[in-house]
This record gives sequence, structure tokens and C-alpha cells, in this order.
Amino acid sequence: MNYWKNKKVLVTGGAGFIGSYLTELLVEEGAKVTVADNLVRSGKSRLKSVQKKIKLLTGDLFEYKNCMKACRGQEVVLNLAAKVTGIEYNRFNMTDMFESNMKLQMFPLRAASECGIKRFLQVSTACIYPHDAAVPTPESEGERGKPESTNEGYGFAKLMGERLAEYYTREKKMHVVIGRPFNAYGPRDHYDEKTSHVIPAIIKRVMDGDNPVAIWGSGNQSRAFVHAKDIARCMMLVTEKAPAATPINLGHDQEITIKELFRIICQVAGKSPKARFDTTKPDGYRRRSADTTLLKKWTGFVPAISLEQGIREMLSDY
Repeated sequence: MNYWKNKKVLVTGGAGFIGSYLTELLVEEGAKVTVADNLVRSGKSRLKSVQKKIKLLTGDLFEYKNCMKACRGQEVVLNLAAKVTGIEYNRFNMTDMFESNMKLQMFPLRAASECGIKRFLQVSTACIYPHDAAVPTPESEGERGKPESTNEGYGFAKLMGERLAEYYTREKKMHVVIGRPFNAYGPRDHYDEKTSHVIPAIIKRVMDGDNPVAIWGSGNQSRAFVHAKDIARCMMLVTEKAPAATPINLGHDQEITIKELFRIICQVAGKSPKARFDTTKPDGYRRRSADTTLLKKWTGFVPAISLEQGIREMLSDY
């Protein structure tokens, strides 16, 4: 039986990077989708393929009245609303990252509760894990230490959002699922170097003809990248099947170093610049990949899109 068919589903941040893929997948499954987005870091063009099949509410979810308007009449809320940037912005604007992301978790959750909505996805982040977390990282590592220093404001806000999910589950009788995405990438990402993540940043420099290509850190740091469409599919699965108030990693454990990532991007792009690794800039986490034991237990999820395929899509998009 299709869980999503004819469900009234609100996607906050549904015109964003991951949210737009999620909106498309929900429409494919027959859901009646409402998207709430301020379109500041997104655009209607991302929803072009489904624009006639969804309801789009353009408004700022920092205002509680807009959260109430969006939640009325819904059955499920998938809360992707967030302020997401790169290391450069995160480490110098922790007050903004903490305050903004707390509001974007508190207000939609409270509004959903007041509107009688019982199923809610609170999207957290892998940035809640401490710098010395075990790798692949099990969810239990979120219970100790503090988030890695360059992402501390953002990470602490998301960790507090998880606590709220637990409290609402216990006190308001809601089923609030917690998902922690790891290193999403793909077309529709942002290429602004002040706020972009590592893959779009490198793609921009390679395609713009930089030589050497400046890359933050030593290049020895590793990540397990997951295509945004796979992350979106994963979010649907955990919302449907996972237990409430139990943080679950959304990702996989196939790591790649940033040096190897640069090589693959150049190979797929057909270019051969040299790399200049700037060790005056932070590496961020030395390694990051997800322990997916719980994810596989509850959903059986495995990524469908390879890194090479995703990079090829991004190069075409850029």
C-alpha cells in the first residue's frame, strides 16, 4: 500500500536544494503537496516540473503566523526549513546560525501541534556530532561532546531541535521522526563560494578555469557524499517507517578523500588543472560517514545514484 497517496503533506523549504527533490518524489507518489518557502536561497524554477500539481506558499517561516497558515489542514509535515551555509559563513556567524535554525524548528513544530498534525519529520544534521566522533558514526555519538567547532552554532541549534522532537513526541502525543542527513550534493546546489559546500565550490573553480584550483584544508579529509535525490527518498522512508524521537542517520559509509574527489571532478569534466591545498583553512571533520545500521533496519535504504553520475549531472547543471 502506498503510504503517501492522497496524503496532505506540507514540505517546509520545499523549493530548496533537497526540498525540491522531495516535493517531486511526493507528487510522483500521489501526495497532495503544499510547499512553504521564502525563496531566498531557492526559486520557483526548481519546482517547474510540478508547479501545476502543488500549492506554493511564499512566506517567511520566522513569522509564526505563516507557520500556522501553512500547517492548517495538513496530515504530515516534513520540516526542511533551515539556514544552511558553508564553513566560511558558519564559523563567523554562529549567533545567526543558532537563532535562525532554532526558530525554523520551533515554530513549524509548535504550529503543527496546534493544528493537530500527528506525523512530523524534524530534519537535523550530521553537524551535531563531535569532532572526534567514531567513523562510521553511530547515532549514539550525538550524546557526547559538542559539535565540531566550525559548525558549532548550527550544530547546537539542530541538536536542540532534536530535543524538541523528543518533548513533543512525549508531551503532545505526536510522532516526530528525527533524520540526520550526511553531506548531500547534486544539481540545484549553491555555487556561491561564500556559502557553498565542497563539491559545488570545486566544480565552480574547475569550470571557471582556475589553475591551480584552491581547495580548503589538506585534502586528506574524507566524506561520504549522498545525492540530494537519494536523501529526499530516504526522508520519505524514515517519515513513514521509523520510530518517533529516535535520531536516524541519513547517508552511507563509502568515504572518499577531498583529493580523490578533485581528481574525479577533473576526470568527468575533461580538465587537468593542479590543486592548491590551503592548509591555513580548516579541514572541518577529519572523516565523516554514517553508520547506517538503524537506517537499514527500519527502511532498507541504499543510495541509488553513484558519485560519478551525480558529478556529471552537476557539471551539466553548472
